[in-house]
Amino acid sequence: MAAYALALALGWLALMAGGMFIPGAAPSALVIAPAPDLLARLPEARLVHATRLTATVSNVSAAEVYRKGAGLLVLPAGLPLCMIPPEPR
Repeated sequence: MAAYALALALGWLALMAGGMFIPGAAPSALVIAPAPDLLARLPEARLVHATRLTATVSNVSAAEVYRKGAGLLVLPAGLPLCMIPPEPR
């Protein structure tokens, strides 16, 4: 059973990571294990949010992050259906 759960989790991560290579698929990118000098390597990127282990950036593609060695894994972030809708006034 654990092998199935692991395969499912790895498959989901692969699909999400692959989705970042579709132009315009996501407005932002979640960079897992970002380089300490992430913004220096990606000067055109805009930092949206950061923690010790992740950074969410916009104005950058997954290919750029990988090409410049700015992070270990890039996943889509800021997708419209994944965001919590604002409370009605």
